Parts: sequence; C-alpha cells; structure tokens
Amino acid sequence: MAFTTQYTLSQDATFRSRIQIAMWKAAIDISGESRASLGNLQWIKRQALAASVLRSEPSVWIDQFALAVCQNEALSAASTDGDIQFTVNSIWDDMAGVVGSDLG
Repeated sequence: MAFTTQYTLSQDATFRSRIQIAMWKAAIDISGESRASLGNLQWIKRQALAASVLRSEPSVWIDQFALAVCQNEALSAASTDGDIQFTVNSIWDDMAGVVGSDLG
C-alpha cells in the first residue's frame, strides 16, 4: 500500500472513529491487566498509556494511533472491527514506549 493511501486512510473520519473505540476498549482491558504476566516496566508503561487514553480528550491520541494502525497494510476502510482491534492491541506496547529491556 502506498504511503499516500495509508495516510488517506488514517484521516478517514469513519475509520478514525473505529480506531478510537478500539483504543478505549484496549485501554479498559489493559487497566484490569494482571501485573504477574508482564515485566514491571512493561506493565507500568502499559497502564500509563491506558490511563492517558481514558482520561484525555480523544484528539490527544487519535492521530498517533490512526497513523500507527494504518502501518498495517492489510487494513482498509472495509476491515472488520476485530482486525482493527487486533492491530490496536498489537501496537499498544510500541505506543506505550515499551522497549526490550522492559519485558524482563
């Protein structure tokens, strides 16, 4: 997929609204995550992002998530909600700033 196509998709209002719901769903799910299965820093960073997403105005995070989600070249405006949710979930650590040493 061309960069211009990815960018255009990231700006599509309907697609962005679907990403926004996926962000909030992920944030709620992550807020209830068990610390036991994650590295300490990984858990802290994931929780911090979840809290920020839930407490901030939607415009604070939607641009970043929309651009990140659209890096998945398999997605399109016709993608299922499940595909969008999967992508949001899979980029959460990256968006939270988790690095390899945090996984410990």
